[in-house]
This record gives sequence, structure tokens and C-alpha cells, in this order.
Amino acid sequence: MAVAGTRANGRGALSATRRRAEYNAAEGRLSELLQLRLLELLEGHRDRLELLRKYHREPDRLGLIPTPAGLAREQLRLPVVEGLVWAVLDFVRGDGDGGPIAQTVAADGEVVELQTFPTRYPHILIERTDRYQREDPEPVETSWRLRRVQNQRRQTEINRVLDAANLALELVRTFR
Repeated sequence: MAVAGTRANGRGALSATRRRAEYNAAEGRLSELLQLRLLELLEGHRDRLELLRKYHREPDRLGLIPTPAGLAREQLRLPVVEGLVWAVLDFVRGDGDGGPIAQTVAADGEVVELQTFPTRYPHILIERTDRYQREDPEPVETSWRLRRVQNQRRQTEINRVLDAANLALELVRTFR
């Protein structure tokens, strides 16, 4: 009941009491790594963040972001890992539907489909890639990644340099 009342005031999960996450040590490290990588993407320090790959014919297998050597991957529970990644995607996801599906066919007959989805951040997209074997209508694997389509930090640095150059030109013109 407290959660329902909290949602009514517009704060939802921000102010609701929540139980501690049941992560083991490896999952805790992974949660920190995902948070760090997401912040790096949002701050413009990275342009891509590979998040998850599901192998539809191998339900006990997931592809994941590169992890540090000390992280015990064998201790990661697949439902927890998938939940962590979906929390990242839910955090950035916008309300819009995905864009058109771009389909390419490789020389070996593999079909790859890419669909982009908007996020609440205009400079970040979600990219979903599905891979199919030849004529099979069911995907072999699906992967999700975040991609930065503009680097605000680089653009700001370039704009500062241009502003300084323009100022220097104005000073030269003034003192002629």
C-alpha cells in the first residue's frame, strides 16, 4: 500500500522503501560495472555499450559486456544478469516504438536485422540486432547495445576551440 501511495505523489521507486538486492559478490561487481559503463556512455567517454546477447537455442547461455579478470563469471546467475541489463535498458528507454528494420544478407546466407529504438536521451539509441540462419524465421541470437550518436563532450570542446579562434580573430581586427 505504501508503494501505491508513493506512486500517487509522482515519485514511485525514487522514494519507496525497497529491499536490498540479493546479489552475490560477482553480481554486485557486475552491477557496479554496468553502472560505471552507463555513466561513461552518458558522459561521452564511450560511444557504445554492448549489453546483452541471448542465444535462443541455448537458454543457459548469455553474452555479456567484457568483465574484469577478477570477476568470477561462473558465479553469475543468468536471471540476475539479465535483470541487471534490462534495468539499464529500462532506465534509458524512451516511449517510442522502434524504427524500421534494416536487413542484410551475408555471403553465407545468414540474415542480420538491425532495429533502433529511441531513448529519453536524444543522443543515445538502443540497437537491437537479430541474427537468423538462412531461411529460418526464428532468430539464433539477439543482442542489445546502446550507441551514442553525438558526442556532446567532443562537440563542446570543438566549439570552445572555435570560440577562442573567433575571439582571437576579433581581437586582431580590433587592433588593426
